[in-house]
Amino acid sequence: MAIRQDIVGTHYRYPDYFEVGREKMREFAAAIKDECEENSGVVAPITFLAVAGRRVQHKIFTEMDLPINVARVLHRDQKLKFHRPIKVGDRLYFDSYLDSVLESHGMVTAEVRAEVTDENGDPVATSIVTMIGEAEGHERDAAAMAANIASHRKS
Repeated sequence: MAIRQDIVGTHYRYPDYFEVGREKMREFAAAIKDECEENSGVVAPITFLAVAGRRVQHKIFTEMDLPINVARVLHRDQKLKFHRPIKVGDRLYFDSYLDSVLESHGMVTAEVRAEVTDENGDPVATSIVTMIGEAEGHERDAAAMAANIASHRKS
């Protein structure tokens, strides 16, 4: 399956914001077994962004028409640049861009950049994620190839 090169550069804005709540931060601190009270307070840990980011990434696969089998996706790497701390009460908006996509040997490698801003449009963080996944339809191709090989063995 060939990837349409016109999808590179595609922009997707998540239709809603993510509000950083104090109770969610406490739940997060408990989940990572951080019992220090000040860590469940005003400033969110840097990994807190992943909660919202995962939801956005899932939508990107469908909205940007990426030909990846979503059930078989791995993060190759991720770069985060924080412009300021994430705080309780922040409303975070995600603008995502497909910066590159490549298909080779049944695998798709895609680089997605997310610009995270607050309710005033001020930058909060930039995330660049490189994901590797099995190309959609690859299982069908592999099954057809296996059936073809099996049919030749029987003769």
